[in-house]
Amino acid sequence: MTEARATQQRIALLGFCVALVVACACYWPATGGVFQLDDRSNLGGLAYVENLQSAWEFVLSGTAGPTGRPLALATFAMQAGSYDHGAGAFITVNILIHLLNAALLAGCMYWLALLCSFERHRAATIAAIAASLWVLLPLLATASMLVVQRMATLSATFVLLGMAGYLLARRRLDSAPGKALTAMSLSLAAGTVLAGLCKESGLLLPLFILVLELTILEPPMNVVARRWRSWQALFLLLPCALLLGYLASRASYSDAVIAHRGFTGWERLLTEAHLLWLYLYKAAVGLPGQFGIFQGAPPVSRSLFEPLTLVASLSWVVLAILAIVWRRRFPLAAFAVLWYLVGHLLESTVMPLELYFEHRNYLAIAGPLFAVTAIGVQLAPQYRRIAMVVAAIVLSANTFWLYSFASLWGEPSPASRYWATQFPESVRAVTNLATFQLAEEGPLQTLQTLDEFVIDHPQHAYLRIQELNLLCRIGADQDHSQVIERLAQRLPEVAFTFTAGTMLSELFSTSVSTGCSSVRPDTVRALAMQLRSNPRYAQIALYNQFHFKLLAGIARYHGDYAATIENLRQAIAYRKSSELNMMMVTALAGAGDFDAANKFIEDAQERVPANPIRGAQWRRDLDGLQAYIRELENSIPETE
Repeated sequence: MTEARATQQRIALLGFCVALVVACACYWPATGGVFQLDDRSNLGGLAYVENLQSAWEFVLSGTAGPTGRPLALATFAMQAGSYDHGAGAFITVNILIHLLNAALLAGCMYWLALLCSFERHRAATIAAIAASLWVLLPLLATASMLVVQRMATLSATFVLLGMAGYLLARRRLDSAPGKALTAMSLSLAAGTVLAGLCKESGLLLPLFILVLELTILEPPMNVVARRWRSWQALFLLLPCALLLGYLASRASYSDAVIAHRGFTGWERLLTEAHLLWLYLYKAAVGLPGQFGIFQGAPPVSRSLFEPLTLVASLSWVVLAILAIVWRRRFPLAAFAVLWYLVGHLLESTVMPLELYFEHRNYLAIAGPLFAVTAIGVQLAPQYRRIAMVVAAIVLSANTFWLYSFASLWGEPSPASRYWATQFPESVRAVTNLATFQLAEEGPLQTLQTLDEFVIDHPQHAYLRIQELNLLCRIGADQDHSQVIERLAQRLPEVAFTFTAGTMLSELFSTSVSTGCSSVRPDTVRALAMQLRSNPRYAQIALYNQFHFKLLAGIARYHGDYAATIENLRQAIAYRKSSELNMMMVTALAGAGDFDAANKFIEDAQERVPANPIRGAQWRRDLDGLQAYIRELENSIPETE
């Protein structure tokens, strides 16, 4: 290597290190942020983590995905002492994970460029520029600023570690094929499993590798073709087929899912075709006001023959076909298209998730960035200089936009006003504003904000439950019957949100603690019945579980033992949980019916969840309840 090329490598490394420092400085203001969206619902158990046993119980308590994502929860458990102090410490760790991922991504891009026969100095330049663009991309900011999205970024960490091990081993494929294939297999398997235990998107690692092998990597020279095809079939094609089969099984939505989400699997797929282009647009020219979690829900595409939907959908189909057919003729372009689509395969196709979240691009956008950078480095000298200037301008702009966005995130109160103004149709933006208004301006302003929003958006009339909550706190002796009547009329028609159930539970607690004359526990029960008459709610098993759990709490407050037990039985019939087991056993034991409590525990031992991790926790919880019953029985004095 000439001295000039060695110098170019050192400059690339230095430039990337500077980008990491700049990214850290840009993100740091966000450490003043607060818990948002489902942070509390996923991490609330941290408040009870006091020792190794309680930490273990928290790690196994996850409900965010099929596995419970225990590896990600373990990192949260290690920060349990910081939970009561707010989100700052968690966001700090998230930022450090993002910087680590950038370093891993740069390494993967460097080794990938070498495997693609780029000279070392050019490989270093490609990796440094592409990874710098990635780490400073504002589109990815919420992946680190939303605390619970550590599940996504930590999953990406293990994907990148698995990919790094794979690429390093593959470099030895021609010189030591047996050892290389073994190392590639272990890296792929370990990376996929560990990433999947953080978030299910980690299961895409074999598909990412398959894209590499189909496009920019050449088949090995010293491995027997039949052996190579067999290895690919087992480690790459089989996982791909299993994942595609799973997605196909989820494409047809039940009536309950359609009522919940407001779209079918086909309509979601059509809508995501729009959003994939929107993500690319925001990655290229997005401004701070276009990013974040408080945007209104995107319009749903109902038919393929809507003009924009037709163009968006057909363009992806054509690009995917061309990428496969011309994958060796235009390898970098094919790689960019297929990597991006694979990166969105789980969360942007038919899985019944919310339509839009920017963090879904976390790894998906890395492929296009690598391809564009690699193409730019190969341009003729005069055009290459122009490409470098463009890259510098983009990096500078991203730095400014990222810092602006992080600074806004780190000032949650002013940000709540900004987002409510920027996205006036967003129920999340308005409720976020109301939260800060309650703390800073008092309940009257909060009530006005909620009332005005509900008048303009009657589908969100469930917010009047929160209005009642506030009214009882500031005027327990006043008449709130008009608000109750308007709420009861609207509940059978409101949009679905689990938050409505949470609000009813809070209203029940408030009615008891304040002695609110207008809102008694039976009032809450009547409102809950009205809400469950809404077909959007009546068909959701998880909501029905919550509904009957709430009714059981109200019945227990009234001392109605029979109604308490019956409501708990109905809640369990909809969806079993360790919490409901505990409620049932304590209700039975509290009434002195120890035989029924022991019989319930015996029956519950036959209903162990199939997931082995959750099953182990289920058994431990039942053992604890069994010990509780024995202790309670032994504490009762014997009578002659």
